[in-house]
Amino acid sequence: MTVALANALRKGCFAYMNNEKGHNVTRADRMERQVTSYCQDIAAADDTLKVVRETTKGSKCVDALSRTMKSTKSTSKLLEWAGKTANFASHAVNPILCVASASRALSAEDKKSAIIQESGAMLGMFAFEGVAKSAMSLAPVKNSTYNYLGKGVRNLVTKFIGKLPNNKYTAILKGLGFVAASLIGFEVGHYLGKTITKNTTEKDFELKKLQKEQAQIAKLTESNNGKKADVVG
Repeated sequence: MTVALANALRKGCFAYMNNEKGHNVTRADRMERQVTSYCQDIAAADDTLKVVRETTKGSKCVDALSRTMKSTKSTSKLLEWAGKTANFASHAVNPILCVASASRALSAEDKKSAIIQESGAMLGMFAFEGVAKSAMSLAPVKNSTYNYLGKGVRNLVTKFIGKLPNNKYTAILKGLGFVAASLIGFEVGHYLGKTITKNTTEKDFELKKLQKEQAQIAKLTESNNGKKADVVG
């Protein structure tokens, strides 16, 4: 129950945050954020159902319902389809977030700097999430680097985690901990990207912008002088 509840909580939190961003008309990625929110809602609902199944396991009502559902082929197909939909929605989140990041970068005035900063933010977020997921045993992590770092983090806090009971409070702690890790990873990655662009692409962009403005002013001044000359003549 702990893992399912933690996953339901973290996905629900992300769904809420993305929904809020999706309704902000000033954001370039509001459409992508809304789609991400829908996907996370579906995934969170699936994990919530898992919690319900685990917490009510063994009850006569649930057992009877389970037998009834299994006896109907159409219901079984519906459940199978629902499970596949939830799985697809869960896996679609990260690609959609990457599209949202690209939308923000391409809508920025300084696109080069924005691309570097957005790339750093997404890499930081995914890295922190991978480590947190492995450290908290919330889901299988294929990447060996994440597993190695996750085990290292888990070993550092073994004494603390070992004292926690395997109940809903631990699940809430893990869920919120994952959300915090994701947000911190995004900010760290974005800060590193900002540090890289500060004295490179940002300075180059500002210089080119200044030169363009000066050229426009010179052209306007020349045009005005020409008009005055014609009037005097």
